Amino acid sequence: EKMAKAMGMSLDEYQLGMNARMKMENDINNLRITSGDDNMGVERDGNSPPRHLVINISEEGKALGKEALETKLVEVLKDASDQSKKGREQAQSKMMQYIAEQMKGMAGPQ
Repeated sequence: EKMAKAMGMSLDEYQLGMNARMKMENDINNLRITSGDDNMGVERDGNSPPRHLVINISEEGKALGKEALETKLVEVLKDASDQSKKGREQAQSKMMQYIAEQMKGMAGPQ
């Protein structure tokens, strides 16, 4: 109650905001983005920096040599990062939509 009051919100509004934030964080944590191919692949979550990051490099990928491997890894990581940003934006949009829908219900009959 104190936090809600300090922020100039009703308790219901504060709880709605906290629930929406937790839903968004959960969506971002559970997001799995993959990039690359059979020779080199990356899987990450939607966080920046990622909490979940898996890099797989096949023997064929290793055979490309250090320089080619580094170049490809940078490309794959950048692509995964770009996709992650889009995923975070979608999660934020989803959160705002959820808040708007819930606020309609809180307004009561007009």
